[in-house]
Amino acid sequence: MHSFRRTLAAAALLVTMSPAAHALDLFTPYSQAQPGSRLACGIVNTGTRPIEVSAAVQDYWVGSNITGATTCPVPPATLDPGTGCVSASNNTGNVGYCHFTTATTKVRAALSVVNATGDVTSTIAATK
Repeated sequence: MHSFRRTLAAAALLVTMSPAAHALDLFTPYSQAQPGSRLACGIVNTGTRPIEVSAAVQDYWVGSNITGATTCPVPPATLDPGTGCVSASNNTGNVGYCHFTTATTKVRAALSVVNATGDVTSTIAATK
């Protein structure tokens, strides 16, 4: 019985120390990209250590991932301190929001609407 408790305690400690146990989800409010504009989800590592991150553009109506292209590293690759990455929708005129996942609060993230010439026409910050 004593060894069972130790095993259970060790398993609980391992789970609490794993990155997945401390995943932080950030979301933006939804926005609409007018025809000719795209939605882009950008995140910046403001900490001092490399971190795993993900950024996805989600369809507002059904919640599906509509990310068409990304510069974000695929885990276990990491985003270096002071650098950022972007995921964007392929199609123009989407209605959607951003979903970011990271293990730290030392990030800044936002949804941007970008027009055909690359100009940002609006930006909305992400929150918990």
